[in-house]
Amino acid sequence: MKKVLSLLFVCMCAFSAFAGDVVFDATVDKGQWGSADNAGPESITKSGVTISCTEGRWNLTDQYRVFKNATFTVASETTITKVVIECTANGTSQYGPGNFTGDEAYTYEGKIGTWTGAANEINLVASGAQVRITKITVTIDGDVTPSLSAPTFSPAGGTYYTAQNVEISAADGATIYYTTNGNDPTTASTVYSAPIAVNQTTTIKAIATKDDLTSPVASATYTIQSLPGVDNIAAYAALDDNTVAMFNNPVNVTFANGKNVYVRDATGYMCIFGDEVVGKYNHGDVIPAGFAGKKTIYNTGLEMASPLTGFAAATSTTTVDPEEITFANFSSQPMWKYVILKDAIISEVNNKNVTLTNADGSATIAGYNQFSVAIPNDHSIAYDVIGIVTSYQNNLQLYLVEVVDNTPLSTYVDNIAGLLGLEQGVNAIFSNPVTAVYHSGNQLYIKDNNDDFMLVYGHLNNTYNNGDQLTGIAGSWTMYNGMTEMVPLADYFTEATAGTPVEPETLAIEEISQDLIHRYLRIENCTITAIEGDTRNFTLADETGDIIMRLNFNEVTIAEDFDFTAEYNVEGFLAYYKKNDGTVEQLQFYPNLIQKVGGAIVPGDVNGDGEVTAADVTALYNWMLNSDNSALVNGDQNGDGEITAADITSVYNVMLGSK
Repeated sequence: MKKVLSLLFVCMCAFSAFAGDVVFDATVDKGQWGSADNAGPESITKSGVTISCTEGRWNLTDQYRVFKNATFTVASETTITKVVIECTANGTSQYGPGNFTGDEAYTYEGKIGTWTGAANEINLVASGAQVRITKITVTIDGDVTPSLSAPTFSPAGGTYYTAQNVEISAADGATIYYTTNGNDPTTASTVYSAPIAVNQTTTIKAIATKDDLTSPVASATYTIQSLPGVDNIAAYAALDDNTVAMFNNPVNVTFANGKNVYVRDATGYMCIFGDEVVGKYNHGDVIPAGFAGKKTIYNTGLEMASPLTGFAAATSTTTVDPEEITFANFSSQPMWKYVILKDAIISEVNNKNVTLTNADGSATIAGYNQFSVAIPNDHSIAYDVIGIVTSYQNNLQLYLVEVVDNTPLSTYVDNIAGLLGLEQGVNAIFSNPVTAVYHSGNQLYIKDNNDDFMLVYGHLNNTYNNGDQLTGIAGSWTMYNGMTEMVPLADYFTEATAGTPVEPETLAIEEISQDLIHRYLRIENCTITAIEGDTRNFTLADETGDIIMRLNFNEVTIAEDFDFTAEYNVEGFLAYYKKNDGTVEQLQFYPNLIQKVGGAIVPGDVNGDGEVTAADVTALYNWMLNSDNSALVNGDQNGDGEITAADITSVYNVMLGSK
């Protein structure tokens, strides 16, 4: 079924917004390429104006990407007098308009690049960095001939390893005609009414018609390939580079951080890298058989890269202990091995680069604080360093995962205020238990017996639910973006006992201040407004004011069909953001629950439609399979900080009335 687009879209693609202007909107007017492995020359023609680039990706959700060193061209049958390019970043910073060079008539200010003159063709080169564009407005000398934009395909054409359901979209009210036999479509071709199942290599061509207008032909080829299977990491390493293969057996996660998931089996070690695994796995998880990706080599290490597919939820979790190495045998260790180096003195710290030295100073190992772990202030004593073996410029180094201080702790504090009363970096044990409030990845929010809240930031070996009682936790405090955070000693964060869940405090936005940083809050009857060109930050407003709402937790997303006209009750945590250059200082709200007012008040409403049905189970299942990574309003149904099969069970229980 054709997606319903806004009236603004109809105005832009059927009749130009202003006489003499041709507008290319990245959310509407699409190119050919739209994924990391599908990029190349791009071209879009509209009302006699063509925009193109020699290398880029123009079939993304909300932006055109012109790759570094690619040439961007605007050409017209009629004289061009002005081109306005709106970007996602400022000036010469990465992705900003200041990275275009090659024409003296081109200038930029903030996120806007402008060319003014008289020509039939303008050429700019992204010489400084990749440029990311949200909208291009081309002014020509004369009236614009009405036109209809070509249909767009989702997913974009490319190589896939499973069958695809292809949706075709066009302007509101337009009729779409398509073919799958290679012929150009006409109004006598099949009318599009539902997603097209593609289970073998197929080229789909489509046109749209409305009133007396007919769009150009849009074409996308879907290559469906079968996957070879491999039994283990060693067999995968033996494949030719860029081969996509599927694992017939599971692997074990040693460490996960963002796009990097490090795994091992009995035959070796590997890094899985890509958006598809962000937030899916933790230390010790077993990734079940059936996952696949492209074999590559990164810094001499074996890597599985996009296209990634088949990454189901972990089947189980087990403790994975690092293997002990020494200064003497470090140079013979394989890449990505999960290791522990005992009795290492941190002799130098230079930004993220560290030097690890043995007790007598006779041997050193280069370390890199890739994951921003806490580095102790005392560099005179030895620590146990847990890490991942990696390489830089063909020289082995150690990615730090955790620095373990084996010196017995003798400092105790009663609560969060007591910890903050110590000097920064001093470790202490909590005498009293604290309550877990929310746990997502490396972020654990806690509450103490004085009703004070704090963010614990760092890798922990356990996952906690709201209400869990944690006894004997230990760590130090540090500052980040003007906020105090606890740096945990992971070994002191042991298994918890169940307790009473913490309820958020309901406040109006005008009552929110920096004194409430990290507190668990609820804001009711809010509107949520998208910010153009931004997929993570939104404006959250009630009748008393507004605040930036940032999607900080992987479990909470905004669906493509999110109802921005409705009111919502939002729960989450207050944070403070300060840009490195000091130009931005603002409070932000990190939601862990977004629920439509009048919607279901019990767990289970995953897609935010106000009821708990099989559609919620489908949304969770698709998210876990990465076939829809933006369709959840509240995915973490059981509150354990991750999305797994247990959340599907929670939704089923709601539907059955058993929970």
